[in-house]
Amino acid sequence: MSTKDSQALQQKWTARIAHARAHWDSFHKRVRHNRNTVAGFNWNADPTGKEFYGLRANLIHGTISAVLPNVYARNPEISTSPTHTGKDLKLFCKTLDKVTNRALEKAQLKNRAKSTVRAALTCSIGILKVMYQRDVSQDAYIQNRINDAQENLLAIDALKVDLQDATQQEQHASKRAELEALIQSLQEGAEVEAAEGLVIDRVLTENLLIDPSVCEFWDYLDADWICQIIPMKRAQAEALYQKNLSAAKIYQPGQSEGAHRRAKRLASMQLNAGSAPVSDDQQIAVLEIWDRTTQRIYTMVEGSPEWLREPYTPARAGGRWYPFFLLPYQVVDGQFVGPSLVDLTERLQDEHNEARDRFNQHRDLCIPGWVASSDINEKTIKKHSDSRFGEITIVDTEGKPLNQVIIPRGHPKIDPIVYDTSAVRYDWEQVTGLQDAARSTVVRPKTATEANILQRALSGRVFEFKDQIEDWLQEIAQYSAQLLLQELTKEQVERCMGAPITKTTLVDNKPVTVIEKTYDWPTLTKDRIFDMVDLRIRAGTTGAPDGIEEKEGWLAVLPMITNLSILIQNLQAKGMDYEHIRNLLQETLLRYDDRIDSNLFIPNIEKQADDYKDLDIGINLFTGAQQRHTHSSNLFKGEKQND
Repeated sequence: MSTKDSQALQQKWTARIAHARAHWDSFHKRVRHNRNTVAGFNWNADPTGKEFYGLRANLIHGTISAVLPNVYARNPEISTSPTHTGKDLKLFCKTLDKVTNRALEKAQLKNRAKSTVRAALTCSIGILKVMYQRDVSQDAYIQNRINDAQENLLAIDALKVDLQDATQQEQHASKRAELEALIQSLQEGAEVEAAEGLVIDRVLTENLLIDPSVCEFWDYLDADWICQIIPMKRAQAEALYQKNLSAAKIYQPGQSEGAHRRAKRLASMQLNAGSAPVSDDQQIAVLEIWDRTTQRIYTMVEGSPEWLREPYTPARAGGRWYPFFLLPYQVVDGQFVGPSLVDLTERLQDEHNEARDRFNQHRDLCIPGWVASSDINEKTIKKHSDSRFGEITIVDTEGKPLNQVIIPRGHPKIDPIVYDTSAVRYDWEQVTGLQDAARSTVVRPKTATEANILQRALSGRVFEFKDQIEDWLQEIAQYSAQLLLQELTKEQVERCMGAPITKTTLVDNKPVTVIEKTYDWPTLTKDRIFDMVDLRIRAGTTGAPDGIEEKEGWLAVLPMITNLSILIQNLQAKGMDYEHIRNLLQETLLRYDDRIDSNLFIPNIEKQADDYKDLDIGINLFTGAQQRHTHSSNLFKGEKQND
């Protein structure tokens, strides 16, 4: 691509990004507002005052904390099944299952996914990015890189360049000290030289720009392009991309922030707005554009006249082009953005807090006091006001009845109906699906049956969101497995699965050494890899367990499973058909809990036969050795007698 064409293409993408920023600006402002609403802090107030946290009851934050463990409390159970029924792929599926689970666990899927679910509840959409780390100079941008020495080496190169720059003469001393510290850490071997593996990044909702032509949410996979905005320190970007970025624009995290806050933030960085160049510690906006139309990745920075990296196509990718996985809280027909939990409940929270605040204001008016006649002298009033608890107070009424001289002061009566929040609570339950038992705020005592009904209602209301989470996790697992099948070598898989097992068996009454494989990792083309296996998330495995109710149910169904398993084993041993019993066991477990695999409870006669065969082999080998020893002893005795 010529320089002229490259500049024209970059100008085209700059215009597209500017248009997308304007298109999504209102949504991104709402995202920042929702975060502030959930946090509840007033950063313009005195941190030591009551106004700093103005919410009397942060119901939204409490609701998010209640929903989260019900929909995602543990890593999902992943099961792998072959798509080719004619081939024996059991060992391969077992290998891929274990390798994928281990890779996702090392990539901290649970922490990243819980943060994304919380983002979906707060900002309408949560985003994860799945990549495979190998070479920092060739990988697409990875925020949570596995710690290794590659970034330190890049930083050393950048510091060497800065030390040769005469314009940075004032900073040479600090940069030289930083360079010496980096070199010393590399010499001490604090980090591995180069690490690789699956990495999962959490992308903020406002840092992903999607082609504005996308209408509905699930069409984002067919978007022409998606751009990730990556806030990065200038020094880090220069070290990573080996470019001078002094002309780059300062990253503005909030386009809607006030002028006074922006001036204060820039002043804290020792920078006048729009005058001095960007310092090393200030952030710039790196744009990583994934263009599905041309299957290319473009990397640029706002304000720079050239590409940070030459446009490239990733060497290995999954079955889908985009590595971004979006999770919505609610989906609305014909709209890309649906309402978040904050959007649905913000006005209800305001109404609840307003009623409670006014109730407390009314209560403050009800301060106990006395009303005295003007005929009473000052000394008598003072004596009455200074009286202690249990003390008899003498008041000189000057011959008048006491109730005509001094009486308790009245106050406006409180009408509880005016400040009742039950209507707000009812609306809250209808919107969020969280009943009293789920929020741990039981208003009236409930029987066990009522609590069970409420819990089932909760499960039904949040089931749709939980189902979306499981579909989303399934896409992540499938994409991760596709990456691992392309990236991992057999040696890496063997470190995870273990080395092959050497066993001895008899062939024609002769011991033969047999190597039993512990894993199967084929070398195939992309198309074959994507069609071989299908990864599934077992339904309902991400939420919190039901606890006592689940244990009681299991104890009730356990005797039936045991009896059917023994019956199947007896029929197998007699060589009789047991398929009807097998189907009965599968249907029973399916109705009890669709997460349970019935094959785990069916005895394997072939495996038992192999075990007995191995036992017979060991006995035969031992018997043969014993016979040979006896024969040798007899020969020795015969020779001795002949002598």
